[in-house]
Parts: sequence; C-alpha cells; structure tokens
Amino acid sequence: MSNNEKLLQVFGQLFGVDPKELNDGSSQDTIPNWDSMGMVHLVAELEQVFEVQFELLEIAEFRNIGIIKSILA
Repeated sequence: MSNNEKLLQVFGQLFGVDPKELNDGSSQDTIPNWDSMGMVHLVAELEQVFEVQFELLEIAEFRNIGIIKSILA
C-alpha cells in the first residue's frame, strides 16, 4: 500500500468518508467530521501509521490533505 493510500485510508476510517471521494483539496470545510477533536485523533493516528512526530508548527499547517502529504514527504 502506498503512503498516499495509507493517508486516505486514515482519513476514511477517522472521518467516515470513502477514501475514493478524497483528494488533495479535501479539508475541514469539505470533510464534515474533521473538527478540533478530529484533528487530535488525526495527528495521533498519522504519527502512529507513518512512525513520525509532528512539530506544533507543522500541525498548524494541516489545512487540507495536500498540505499533510507534503509535510509527510
């Protein structure tokens, strides 16, 4: 499974959306359950799945999937 597929799978599982409906522009405005508590769960899950630790300034940039992809890269 590619990193992109893993990322979309995390979003799908956490926010109850079909990963096929997600793209780089998907954001808090387009994903209904991506709220402040969802962000906490998202960061924790991404850190576990990708075995990384995000800096606070990186997390502040999490505005859409495309940005998160570039931070993970």
